[in-house]
Amino acid sequence: MNIKRKLIGIFVCAIMLATIPLAAGITVDEQDDPETTQLGRTILRGFVLNYRNSGFGNKFFALRVHYIEITGTSRTTGVITFRPCQVGKELLLGYRRDGPIGMFGYMFGATFRGGIDY
Repeated sequence: MNIKRKLIGIFVCAIMLATIPLAAGITVDEQDDPETTQLGRTILRGFVLNYRNSGFGNKFFALRVHYIEITGTSRTTGVITFRPCQVGKELLLGYRRDGPIGMFGYMFGATFRGGIDY
């Protein structure tokens, strides 16, 4: 009888240890992409590919871009690496240089209206 209790106790402990990673994986919330808004400004600096105008803003592929998104109540900073991005209309502030045939470019302080989607 005593051996049965020990075996049952060991079995219950083994099951509890096996379920800890499952419980931890369920409770962890992944951070979503930052929310964008049409208010405020986004300042970019870094290297981009295939910069082009779209209907509501500009699109590009970020090789490595540092961004600062400034709204009325908050300031968000971050780094985007190897992802397609979309920003609002360019405000012609800062420096943006396109390379040959517009494929490769560099931005330093380029300012856009609204947020950044990636």
